[in-house]
Amino acid sequence: MVGRSTDSGDELLRRMVARRRRDNVIVAVLAVLAVLGGGHAILDFFASDPPPPSDSATPATIGRAQLAGSFAQQFIVTYLSSVAGQQDRLGEYVGSSAQQITLPSTARQVSDPAVVYVSRIGSFDTLEVWSVTVSVRLGKSAPGATSTSGTSGTSTSGATASNSAGADTRQFYRVGVSVLNGRLRALALPALVEPPSRGADLAQAYSAPCTADTPLAQVASGFLTTYLTGNGDVGRYITLDAGIVALRPAPFTAVETVAVTSDDNSCGTARSHAQVLVTVNPKADGGAVATLAYPLTMVRDGGQWQVQSVDAVPAMTNPPAVIADQQNSHASAPSSTTSLPSTTVQIPRATQN
Repeated sequence: MVGRSTDSGDELLRRMVARRRRDNVIVAVLAVLAVLGGGHAILDFFASDPPPPSDSATPATIGRAQLAGSFAQQFIVTYLSSVAGQQDRLGEYVGSSAQQITLPSTARQVSDPAVVYVSRIGSFDTLEVWSVTVSVRLGKSAPGATSTSGTSGTSTSGATASNSAGADTRQFYRVGVSVLNGRLRALALPALVEPPSRGADLAQAYSAPCTADTPLAQVASGFLTTYLTGNGDVGRYITLDAGIVALRPAPFTAVETVAVTSDDNSCGTARSHAQVLVTVNPKADGGAVATLAYPLTMVRDGGQWQVQSVDAVPAMTNPPAVIADQQNSHASAPSSTTSLPSTTVQIPRATQN
């Protein structure tokens, strides 16, 4: 009994010595981290590994979205252009339901297809499910064309045929698509859906009209005339890092400036940076063409205003504000604006053309 007690005491002593050594090592590591990186380094030492990056926007996911969109577009065009007796064509895209539909005796003209929306509904290992909306332009059926009734697939054909007496109609169809190990299949027949609703008008940052004799209007008008007609040197109107060159071949013979507005109320006399929107009426050899609008970022360097970039989108107020919601009301725009959270709309400013 005495021997076992002595052995137990020796084992306990050895454990205490080992624990003290381990504690000393940890203290030394923390001391080094505190010297090198402060408190953040110490916290990072104890923090768990970060989660792996999400693949929601990886190139592979984007590629599969494009693949699903292309497949859905082909399926919908084939479906709408098929006639009675051509169910086998649909079997390439969808399962046994293709044999249960009734197709019209005369096909309609299907043209100008476009994938307008793609959304991933779910992902399960090697299987992904996508929802794809495709718009197509449907022409008239040939004289004597008929539509049948009796199945869910026919209701789509019936909706299509209802416009056969009128002009070409753009319609929107949605279909579910599965992607399994790179192989695609429609989950069901397409569904005719409503087109995207009209969006809200957003307030722009251009609050001040600038007359033709103001510095901003003079430089902006001169730049667009050179940029669009090729008459003159565009380099005299742009910054060294702008990277803007005149369009070649020149699309227009002349440009008439209609309006210049800016976020600079002085129109170039008091500030050195401005967002400018220029509206012009170009002219070509055949006469006047449609009005164009160019959002510009302009800077003043050494007293001379120059164009820094032709922006991708007009400048918006910060935070963005809705001035008219076309979906909820068709009345005139309200006198007051409704502010949106600053994270709702984030529009990056382009740095070059």
